[in-house]
Amino acid sequence: PPVARGRCFLGGGHGGAMAVPLYMRADRAIIKRQQQEFAHETLVASQLDQFKVEQKGLWENRTADVVRNNRVKSKAAALEAQHRASLQERRKKLATKLHNEQKAYEKEMVDREETPQQRMDKMAARAYELKKRREDERKAIVQEKLYQQWRSGLDDLRTMDSKIVELKTIADRDYQLDEKAAMMAEEKAHDEFYDRLWHEGYLAKIEREEREKELKRERNEQQKKTLAVQVDLKDSKVREEKEQEEQEAIEMKKLWKAQEEEEKQALVRDRILAKEERKKADEYMAIQQANKAQEENLERDFDRRFIDGVLERERKLAEQEEAERQKARKKAVEYTEALKKEMAKKAESEEQLIRLQHEESERQWQKRYEQWEKEELARRGLMEEVYNDRADQVRLKQEMRERLKGEMERERAMAEAEVKRLEAIEKERMEGEALVQQRHQEELFRQMDFHQVQRHRQLQQHAIEQRQAAIAEEKVRRAVAAEKEKAHAIMRDVMEKRQAKSMATRGTVAPWDK
Repeated sequence: PPVARGRCFLGGGHGGAMAVPLYMRADRAIIKRQQQEFAHETLVASQLDQFKVEQKGLWENRTADVVRNNRVKSKAAALEAQHRASLQERRKKLATKLHNEQKAYEKEMVDREETPQQRMDKMAARAYELKKRREDERKAIVQEKLYQQWRSGLDDLRTMDSKIVELKTIADRDYQLDEKAAMMAEEKAHDEFYDRLWHEGYLAKIEREEREKELKRERNEQQKKTLAVQVDLKDSKVREEKEQEEQEAIEMKKLWKAQEEEEKQALVRDRILAKEERKKADEYMAIQQANKAQEENLERDFDRRFIDGVLERERKLAEQEEAERQKARKKAVEYTEALKKEMAKKAESEEQLIRLQHEESERQWQKRYEQWEKEELARRGLMEEVYNDRADQVRLKQEMRERLKGEMERERAMAEAEVKRLEAIEKERMEGEALVQQRHQEELFRQMDFHQVQRHRQLQQHAIEQRQAAIAEEKVRRAVAAEKEKAHAIMRDVMEKRQAKSMATRGTVAPWDK
């Protein structure tokens, strides 16, 4: 059978008793309390488990964060150490590279130094080369001028040159005439082409103008028809509007007449109503004046009573304020005394606090000054080291310059001494040779007669001159023949070109070719 809510079956006795409701049992409060405690303990246990789980999760998260931060710090420290190591390594490499470059530069400077003998050989070769080039240029100019002088001195060559120039001028003039004729023919063709285009455009323009006139005539006819229709419509509309205006004028006159009648009747009604309103206003004004006089009397009585009450209250307030003022003065004196004592105590503590703050500030500033002084000393040491290194470099370069300058001075002195010695030797040699030649000449003059030697020399010179004249005449003959052949070739070439051009053109013939 179904069991009612809030009931239970209890076994006991003989063969089972009847069911007893829970609210009727004697231990119902204990059972209910046990149930509540059990629920509370269950809730507390679940909350405790949840708290433990949250704490474990928080611990795990914090542990992971701590591990990650430690790893990041260790990685950053390793990277920084690696960066420092690489920086130190690069510094060492740069120092080694600078040292090697300095050594190479010093070696290159030493290798580039030239010996005095090399410089003298180079200067001698350069002087010989310049002298030879200047001599070759001078010879070429001399040969050219001599050729021009020789060519201008021959009448036949001058005549042939003038004929060649004349033929070249004629050929150039023919070329210019042909070019001008071609240009004129081209211009004529252009003019004919543009004339033909203009004529075609003129015919097209006439045709277009005819079409436009016809189209304009048609449009004018259409416009006239349209205007006639519009005029008819306008006339009819004007007539209708005029009839409508007349009808409206009649209606308006009727309306104005009715409105005038209504206005007259309304004016009469307004006057009657105004009289009634004025009568009512006069009655209301009399009532208002009576009420106002009564209110003024009541207000004066109220004001008199109010002023008396106010004066009484002010007197009482003045007495009360005087008593309060006395109390406040007394309290102020007591507060001032207490404040002086408190301020004295506070002043002692504040002086001590200020003194401590001042001492702490002095210690902090002292630490900063010491740090700044260390940094300044380090900077000064670094700058002194840099300046010392730079001074050493400058000193080494200056010593190298002075050494090179001294060596160059010594070499120049040695070269000058060698040149002087060679000049002295050459002078002595030339003096000795001159003396030997002079003695030899005197010996020859003593051995032979002066007239015989002179005659022999004249004959020898005459023979040499005759031979040279014959050779020169043969050279001139050959050169003239070659120049004539060259001139004839130029003239033939010019004449052949003119004939070919005249055969090709068969145009205008020059007067000198007729």
